[in-house]
Amino acid sequence: MSDEDNFDKQEKKDKVGNLIGKTTTHTVKVQFSDPSIERNSYFIIYGDKDEKDEEGKRTHYLLNIVRMWSEAKGTLADLKVCGERPKRPFDIGAEVFRASEVQITTVLGIYNPPEESVSLGILIGYDFDVNLLVKNFGRIFITGKSGSGKSYTMGVLCEEFMKKGIPLVILDRHGEYGSLKVKAGEDEGAEGVKEESEFVNSIIEYSDLSVNKGGDIDVEYLFSLDATDIVAPNLCSIVNMRGMDLNVQEMIAGKLLKKLYQASTGRRIAPFYLLLDEAHLFAGKKQSETCEIVKLFSQEGRKFGANLIIGTQRPQLLDTTIRAQAGSWIVHNLTDIRDIDVTISSAEDLTRSNKNDIQGLEKGESILCGEAIKGIPLFVKIRKRTTAHGGVGFNPLDYLSRNTVQELQKRKQQILGGKSANELETGKSIFEEITAPKTSGDYLEQIALLKVRIKELEDEVGMLKEKFLDVDKGRDTPLSIENITGDDAIEDLQTEIKVWKEKYNYLKERMDNPESAFPSGEGSNELILELQNRAIELDAQVQKYRSQYTDALLLAEKAINELKKRKK
Repeated sequence: MSDEDNFDKQEKKDKVGNLIGKTTTHTVKVQFSDPSIERNSYFIIYGDKDEKDEEGKRTHYLLNIVRMWSEAKGTLADLKVCGERPKRPFDIGAEVFRASEVQITTVLGIYNPPEESVSLGILIGYDFDVNLLVKNFGRIFITGKSGSGKSYTMGVLCEEFMKKGIPLVILDRHGEYGSLKVKAGEDEGAEGVKEESEFVNSIIEYSDLSVNKGGDIDVEYLFSLDATDIVAPNLCSIVNMRGMDLNVQEMIAGKLLKKLYQASTGRRIAPFYLLLDEAHLFAGKKQSETCEIVKLFSQEGRKFGANLIIGTQRPQLLDTTIRAQAGSWIVHNLTDIRDIDVTISSAEDLTRSNKNDIQGLEKGESILCGEAIKGIPLFVKIRKRTTAHGGVGFNPLDYLSRNTVQELQKRKQQILGGKSANELETGKSIFEEITAPKTSGDYLEQIALLKVRIKELEDEVGMLKEKFLDVDKGRDTPLSIENITGDDAIEDLQTEIKVWKEKYNYLKERMDNPESAFPSGEGSNELILELQNRAIELDAQVQKYRSQYTDALLLAEKAINELKKRKK
């Protein structure tokens, strides 16, 4: 059958509408004749009959929906070209067809060999697997509000990297990634059932064994080890920090990242991925040693094989430099307008037209964009995990067999048995220094530095506010903070001031009453961490509403002045 015969066949079977109105080489408007079209459908528009591709087939272009609506004359949509564009605008009235599986998957580049790719899920609206090449990922940024599937997706990525033997280091704040040792299944928690995952022998979990009994090696030995003990092919090292104060978690993360970064720049360890969930707590707008080393990872790490997987519920609170360095994005549902705006402005290939898409994502649905994708945002339903999805304090011992636990204990002896008594003692001393209560002098020094930083930030906010008022004078239309600064500088600085003030008050209270400032115990530590996270989230909301309030006042003032002029 000739190419023209194939075209005629598709014309009769798959035509869904015609182009109307203005056309360009990259955007068109279509009026659909097929009522079954959905938001995530893909379409084909053919070129002239004499236009052929390299294989001698009629040239065609893949398009997807940007915006879709209904009116009296039917269902209409704005489409944009995916991939290669024509040399001249499409013809008005041109016929639009449903795209075939081959046409879609070829342009999107989602069918790749399993051994070379990451299997993330299926294309929403189709049953096509999305397998993207590992080599294209680089730094990965995952965002989504609580319950949207962000942490679940991070678990999927861990599974994919472990399948390929890629080294992983997971900084686990809540003790939930130990579930990677356990196979997923409805009956995995049933009495007597021991469901071990295929990765159980590739994982070593460091934790405070008095709190997290499912760990393998006490975290106090973490700094006794060489970087090659933590990063190696076919090894996933989990640092379980559940039950520790946020300040302690931050210091552990900073020291470990520095060790790994130095080892990677010296080419002493294999290329690896570092997974950092709730990253805004370690690398937020406030400056710290930990934030600086995360910046180094994001800016320089990739060329040395030190890659990042960053996860956060609040992208607006993450350091701007780190956000900007993300190569591939996986975006789950977000509802906070500022988080959405920050994501759209930071993520490659997302536009304002995706705002409603992000808000409308269901649990487990995501938008993929950036380096790992061919310049075309993909709407993907994340696949089911093969390992259990753990909650806070997941205990693998509830699922692992006695033989497996014994084997893990042998590995512990192998790792620590090769270390001298001096190495073990040195590592423990470093850990004890991190976790030891600080003296009044230590707190006073930190408080003094925080006071200086807060004053600097407040002065900068004042300067920007004056700039805002100066520029607003004499204008006929109201201005917003964003219009003046161009990068949300005032709101960012106000958020940063709040974070620094919280840390200042925390340290001052600890200095004034170190024994009773916060209650002791595992439950109390979890509560403190939860409240600190919630405080940051609430502050971001306050800043957003304050900005909207300021804009509203300016608008009202302009409206009143205009009415006064008309009355005159």
